[in-house]
Amino acid sequence: MLITTERLTLHAWSEDCFDDLFALAQLPETVRYVGTGEPWSREYTLAKHRATLAHWAEHGFGWFAVSAAPGSFDGVVSLVRRTATESGLGAPAVEMGWWIAPSGWGRGYATEATAAVRDKAFAADWADRLLAVYEPANKPSARVVEKLGFTVHSKFLLDGRVERRAILERPS
Repeated sequence: MLITTERLTLHAWSEDCFDDLFALAQLPETVRYVGTGEPWSREYTLAKHRATLAHWAEHGFGWFAVSAAPGSFDGVVSLVRRTATESGLGAPAVEMGWWIAPSGWGRGYATEATAAVRDKAFAADWADRLLAVYEPANKPSARVVEKLGFTVHSKFLLDGRVERRAILERPS
């Protein structure tokens, strides 16, 4: 599956994405606001990669590799189905996340890529509700959440870090 925008191509996740994901997950500036904030081990990255492939097989959607040029790997936009309990909303949702490689920061790639995936998720009936979990200290991600039209639902403390959950309902 392919999603294209004016400047980007988003490819369905594949076996070929592992090395690029591992390289991205090694950059301290990239993982600063993800999970523990520490670079991912090879084993953890492989587990995430395999879970992503399994999610695609089960649900027909999942993570997308972002490319700004043919053959490049410039980031990830993820969609992951969450139960009512996992979402923290009391209702099922599809969690949306994104990582853009530092070489693409400040170019609007995150907003462009996530808007395209948001639109596809609603058009393809993958989701009625999208969830974004982010740290307010991550100002660029907070701006993407705002630009996409998400509404802050709740705030919580996780391992001493403030995180927010924001939701976006399918347009009527």
